[in-house]
Amino acid sequence: MTCPGLYTPQDLWDANDGWKANCGPSALAAVLGVPLAAVRRAFTGFPAKPWTTPTSMAAALAAQGVQHRVIQGMPQGDVHGVAFIQLRGRWDSAPERAQYRHTHWVGLYRERGELHVYDCNAGSAGGWLPSEVWKAQVLTEIIAGHRGASGKWAVRVVLEVLR
Repeated sequence: MTCPGLYTPQDLWDANDGWKANCGPSALAAVLGVPLAAVRRAFTGFPAKPWTTPTSMAAALAAQGVQHRVIQGMPQGDVHGVAFIQLRGRWDSAPERAQYRHTHWVGLYRERGELHVYDCNAGSAGGWLPSEVWKAQVLTEIIAGHRGASGKWAVRVVLEVLR
């Protein structure tokens, strides 16, 4: 199941093979409506350091010339941006940087109360799903892949794209 009208980058596997693109770059590409090749230069640490922190995601947005605002937690109302998801588990009391090993980036699009989530793990090459489908089909598997996870999760931060 996909969400018509929302962009899914078609070059996910090529970008993953070429420069280890993963959830951060793919979520940004989906939200901006561009191929991963178009955001490659914004992720300067890849492939040597293939991870994305909120600070590096903000820098990637700036490098793309995109204005954004940072929102702690999940915002109310309409939203279009990228979300940094924190999986909960036995690492919850560890320093923040250690907790980052158990995080994941997704794209968000909510209009008139309907939330859709882009995840690079959806389907065979990423895609947008209604949030309840994403939670049941994709997030459940991601959590299962983290030994020591409690099954809980939270949105740490959203970088909302300003239009």
